[in-house]
Amino acid sequence: MISKRLKSLAKYLNYDDLVIDIGCDHALLDIYLINNNLIPKIIVSDIHKLALEAGINNIKKSNLEEKIDARLGNGLEVLDKKDNIDTVLISGMGTSTILSILNNNYLTNIKKLVLQSNNNHEELRKKIILFGFYIADEEYFIDNKKNYINIVFKKGKKKYTKNELKYGPFLIKDVSYLNFELNNCLKIKDLIKKPKLKQKISLNLEIKKLNKYIKRCG
Repeated sequence: MISKRLKSLAKYLNYDDLVIDIGCDHALLDIYLINNNLIPKIIVSDIHKLALEAGINNIKKSNLEEKIDARLGNGLEVLDKKDNIDTVLISGMGTSTILSILNNNYLTNIKKLVLQSNNNHEELRKKIILFGFYIADEEYFIDNKKNYINIVFKKGKKKYTKNELKYGPFLIKDVSYLNFELNNCLKIKDLIKKPKLKQKISLNLEIKKLNKYIKRCG
């Protein structure tokens, strides 16, 4: 049984997607995808040898060596043209790491990115859009008392407002996510006993803005 965090990523994959799971760790999601006939095959990679070895052991125990191709290396660098990969799956990493992985010539072949970053989602949206993608879907959820955000990007272009890039064009309509962001702002406001005027104004504007979006959601 895999975690809610990992299982949440499965719904964004279609059967005919040609997928690489970067930072596959123990390959639990990949085994789940194959065993549930969600995709026919997948390439998995990890830069950490011990993590990949653990994944390979799990793949062998599941008798899936012919369907899950495990490679040691840094993200897209393990691929060549004959792999024909068109979908990238990355989870369990921060935005700066994800962006460094995607800053690769192979990205021109990619049609879809399924990303679960640990932080800096506004920066992730801004930078991935500059790579020539648009935001196709987003999801906020809680698993084991931790907050997670999935963002799906597809090849193409769309224009976004400043606030859509900050909160997400889908999440800006999600009350549970907006309340999460509002609570973060309120906590920060409480923690800073003597905020500078600029900081105080910025926080108050953020809180006012989030309350407005929450009210719009009804």
